[in-house]
Amino acid sequence: MANQATAVAYAALLLAGSKTPFTVENVEKLTKKAGVNVSSQLATQFVKAFEGKDIISLLSVGGGQGSAPAAQPAQAAAKPTEAPKAAEKPKDPEPEEDVDMGGLFD
Repeated sequence: MANQATAVAYAALLLAGSKTPFTVENVEKLTKKAGVNVSSQLATQFVKAFEGKDIISLLSVGGGQGSAPAAQPAQAAAKPTEAPKAAEKPKDPEPEEDVDMGGLFD
């Protein structure tokens, strides 16, 4: 069942990307060519679920709201870099204390 649902989802993406109508017949044709036998009931459910919706906009990353701005590599390259600071000496590790675990690991 998971393979069938995945095949129908991919068919929906392919049909939306090629501006082909998202119909049960087109979904069944694509999945059949892909070698996945999809029940017409599953294809019908997918078509009804996405009826009247723009599949591409539903699956776009960020949804266009509240997404962070893209990094500006040209500006980052234009700034001079700071000289690396001198490496600090590592501190001597403190000796570990013996903790009595109640004979758990004896």
